[in-house]
Amino acid sequence: MRAFFTVVSTTLSLLLLVAPTLSIAEVNAYLNRYTINQTDTVRLTIEATQPGQAQRPDLSLLTADFSLLGSKKMTISSLQNGSRQATTRWQVLMRPRRSGDLTVPAIQINGERSFPMTLSVLSAANNAPRVLPNYDPNYSPNRSSSSQANQAPGGLDVTSDLNAIRITTEIDHTEAYEGSQLLYSSTLRHRSPLDDQAVFSDPFLNQALILPMGDEVVSNVFIQGVAYTERKQTYVVFPNEPGSFIIEPPLFAGTLANGQYVEVLGDAIELSILPRANDNSAGYWLPASKLTIQDTFDQPEQLIAGNSITRTITLIAQGLPASRLPPMMPLTNELADIELVNTDLRESFNEDGLVGQRVETVKITFKERGEVTLPPIDIHWWDIETDRAQVASLPPIQMRIEGANSAQQQPPADQENAKPDLAENLNTTQSVEQYSNGTPPNVIALIALLALISIISSLGWLYTGNRLRKLRNRQAIDRAAKTEKQRIKRDKQLIADEKLAYSALQKACTLNKPELAQARLIEWAALFWPESHLYNGRDVSVAAKNKTLEFLIIDLEQHVYNNAEDPWQGDLLIQTVDSIRERLTRR
Repeated sequence: MRAFFTVVSTTLSLLLLVAPTLSIAEVNAYLNRYTINQTDTVRLTIEATQPGQAQRPDLSLLTADFSLLGSKKMTISSLQNGSRQATTRWQVLMRPRRSGDLTVPAIQINGERSFPMTLSVLSAANNAPRVLPNYDPNYSPNRSSSSQANQAPGGLDVTSDLNAIRITTEIDHTEAYEGSQLLYSSTLRHRSPLDDQAVFSDPFLNQALILPMGDEVVSNVFIQGVAYTERKQTYVVFPNEPGSFIIEPPLFAGTLANGQYVEVLGDAIELSILPRANDNSAGYWLPASKLTIQDTFDQPEQLIAGNSITRTITLIAQGLPASRLPPMMPLTNELADIELVNTDLRESFNEDGLVGQRVETVKITFKERGEVTLPPIDIHWWDIETDRAQVASLPPIQMRIEGANSAQQQPPADQENAKPDLAENLNTTQSVEQYSNGTPPNVIALIALLALISIISSLGWLYTGNRLRKLRNRQAIDRAAKTEKQRIKRDKQLIADEKLAYSALQKACTLNKPELAQARLIEWAALFWPESHLYNGRDVSVAAKNKTLEFLIIDLEQHVYNNAEDPWQGDLLIQTVDSIRERLTRR
C-alpha cells in the first residue's frame, strides 16, 4: 500500500512539473474543409502559442500530396493572468495533387507538434456529397412549379433539415486600388438549431489584411411562413497586391438537429485590384474615402527661451489601418529642440468601415529668442470617392520667442518722464540765478573762457570717442565669444541628442519593430545631418549617399506599409547605420 501511494505522489509531482510547460507551449493545426474535390483548394491554419520567437514551420512535408499556392503570417498578442502571450498564425493555401484520403502530417514548431489530419479528396468527376452549393440566384418566390412549392429562396426545400441552410456573400466593390478598403459580408441562414461545435470560418484572400467589423449580428427572419435564423458577419478587406484574385468564401461545417453532418460553402467572389494611381516623394500610398489632419497646442501665454510647449497632431483616415499612416511632424529646427514624446495608433469601426488614427505628441523646447517657424505639414492621399489626388495640410506656424530678461518688470513710464522735467527745471533756475546775481564779464575774459571751454570740449569728445570705440570693440568681442559659446553648447547638445536618438534606433532594431524603427531612423538622421531637412526615408537615403542603406530603407517601408510576409529583422539596418556613423565621424 505504501508503494502504491509513493507511485501516485510521484506521478502527481511529475504532472505538476509538466503542466506549466504544456500551458505555455502548444501547436495546433486545422483545415477550413475536410472534404473537397480534386480541383478545389484548401486552407491549412497553423497556430503556435509559445514564449519567444516561434520558428517558421517546415512546409516541405506538405509538397508530396499538395501544391502550395501561397502563405501568410500574423501574430496575435493577448494578456492572460497578468502576463503577455503571443500566438503566431500561419495560413497556407493548398491544392491536392491527387484524389483519395490524404494525410496532412504533423507540423513541428520549436519542438512541439500538431496532430496529423485526414483530408478526403474526391476525383474531379465526382462531387462531395456533404458539401451543399449556394442557392440559385435566379430563384423567384413567384414560381408556380410544383417541384418548388416547398422551397425557400434559392431553391432549397424547407421540408429538409439538410437543405434548410445557406451562406450568402457580398462585397461593396469588385474593383479597387491596391491597399484600399473593401467591405465584405457573409450571412449564414439556417432553420434548425446548430450544434455548439459547428464551425463558420472566415473568408480568405492571399496577400490581404482581413479584419472582422465587430461581433456577429444574429436576427430572425420569416420566409414563406418558416422561421430562419440569420448570422451576419462583416469584414474589412485590404488587398496588398495588384492583380486578379478570388476571395475564398466562408465554410460552415457542423451537425444539424437530425444528427447529419453537413458542409456548406458560400460563393467565391472575383476581385480586380488596380495598382497605385501615383507615387509621392515620401514613398507612402494612402487610398481613403476621407482623410483629415489637425493639431492642438499646450502652451503658456508668453513664449520664453528655455521653456517648452507640447504639440499634438492627429491624422484620421476613413478606410485605412492605423499602422499605414505615415509620420507627420518634422523633428528638426534651428531655434528649437523637437522631441517625439509619443505615437499612439488607434482603430475603430463605423458604418463605413475601419477608421485609422495616428496621434503624435511632440515636445518643443526653444533654444533662444527670435522668430521660430514650424514648417507646414502636407499629407498626400488618394481620394477613392473622386478618384483624384488630395493633400491634407497644416499651415506653417510662426512664434515669437522672448528672452528671459523681457519677463522682468519695466519701471513705470511716469517716473521716467518725470526725470527730464526735473532736470530741466533745475537748469532753468540756475541760469536765472546766474544772470540775476552776477555782473557782465569783459570781452577778453569771455573769449578766454570760450576758448578754454572749446579745448576742454574737444578733449572730452576725443576721450569719449576713444572710450566708445573701445567699448564697441569689447562688446563685439563679447558677442563673438558668447556666440561661439552658444555654438559649442548647441554642438554638444546636438551630439548628446544624436547619441540618444541612435540608442533609441538601436533598441527599435533589436526589438525588430519596423514602425518604431522607421520613426527612430528619421529622428536620428535629422540630428546626424542637421543642415538637411529630413522628413522621410527617401530624404535619409539622399543624405546618407549609401546604396546599402537605401535598399534597407526600401525593405523597411515595405514591411511598414505593405505588410510583408517575412518578419522584419533590424540587425542589418543598425549595422549599416553604425558603419556610416563611424566613417563620417572620423572625418
